[in-house]
Amino acid sequence: MRDFSLNLGSNLLGHQETNILGFSNADWGETKEYKSFSGCLIYYFGTIGWPSHKQKVVALSSAEAEYNTLTECSQDLQWTRQLIYEATKVQFKSILHSDNQSAIAIASNHIYHHGTRHINFGLHFISDLIDNDKIELRYLDTNNMVADLLTKNFSKSRNDKHLKIMFGTEPLGTAV
Repeated sequence: MRDFSLNLGSNLLGHQETNILGFSNADWGETKEYKSFSGCLIYYFGTIGWPSHKQKVVALSSAEAEYNTLTECSQDLQWTRQLIYEATKVQFKSILHSDNQSAIAIASNHIYHHGTRHINFGLHFISDLIDNDKIELRYLDTNNMVADLLTKNFSKSRNDKHLKIMFGTEPLGTAV
């Protein structure tokens, strides 16, 4: 096991990739209970995680559903970042992608007003990560959002495109 750990660390350090990427997506209230689905894809030398589940609370807007998912995905990214640090002793940057500009604005700009005051304070975890430069939040056009695969049904061609990216048979491309 020790040799494996050393080889893993040297392989990680020898690779060009220096970012841990996250792709966050949610649908909005598509279930009978009006609860949204969250999906997060974690990418480092390929896909290493893809949690997807029904949210515990009813979101009052698509921005809130996406913000809930951003927060959950940021927690997964932090855990992954720490795990990679333990193996390599190098801090890699975490970049989280979302296709919802409102959710990005809430997280990045500390937008707390009448429309967001009901959001659980625990969900503002992501704002703290952004403020401390532990995570960078970026907009990604919805056509390139591979996490859509975890929350929505699309045409076979779009699903196939996202599956190829997810499982490493096609590169992420220039969109990220």
